[in-house]
Amino acid sequence: MNDDKGKILLATLAGIGAGIVAGVLLAPDNGRTTRGSVKRSMYKVGDDLQRTIKNWMDSLENRNVTGPGSSLVMRGSWDDVKGQLKKNYGDLTDDDLMYVEGQEDELLGRLQRKLGKTKDDIVRLISNL
Repeated sequence: MNDDKGKILLATLAGIGAGIVAGVLLAPDNGRTTRGSVKRSMYKVGDDLQRTIKNWMDSLENRNVTGPGSSLVMRGSWDDVKGQLKKNYGDLTDDDLMYVEGQEDELLGRLQRKLGKTKDDIVRLISNL
């Protein structure tokens, strides 16, 4: 069943890619307008994909396939999340909230130590902001 979902996702992404390529090649608009349109489409696809992944991860958590809070999915920018964390937890500093892509575990470790919460609690907290 999960294999079917993976195939559907892959086919969807391939279809989106083919549509974008065809749109660029056949576009009657000038380059700037076409690039802007492609950029907007890519942002929408990214948002849709993130929403789909979040729904799948929530479904896996609800079926106890993965542990609660096992995936860190943020909505909005890190600056927005950081601002909300600072507002909710006044003792957090910029150093505590320094985020480097690919080093999420380091961020989670700092927040665990500072807030006295488990990793799952921190992931859930950030995902819900």
